[in-house]
Amino acid sequence: MNSIENLNKTLKTILLIWSMASIIAGIALYFFSFALLLQGIGLEAMLWGSINLVIAFILLRRREHILEKIKRELTISISLDFIYPIIGLPLILLGQDAFLIGNGYGIIIQGAFLLVLDLVYLRRFKQFHET
Repeated sequence: MNSIENLNKTLKTILLIWSMASIIAGIALYFFSFALLLQGIGLEAMLWGSINLVIAFILLRRREHILEKIKRELTISISLDFIYPIIGLPLILLGQDAFLIGNGYGIIIQGAFLLVLDLVYLRRFKQFHET
């Protein structure tokens, strides 16, 4: 396995671990907290964790490791990562109740993690050159 494959596998594994941790934390916050703000954050953690879990499984099953494709996918993902706060911030600022505000925070937390992950790994992949 070459270093591009190793790096790609590490990225996918981190996404898998994050998604499972998000689901577990989301369940705890949503079902075992009495604070609406935390329940809102928990709901978003469960939703995003579930979506990221599916994505991680799809990516882990994929066998191709084409450097330019990986970099292009990360670039697209980073573009989306910048949109998430645009969705979360109005929920925080205009939310009529703590649950909606919690959803806003949950979106921003998930999006911020994905942004950092994608930026770090795009930088690492850019250190390689297609052979």
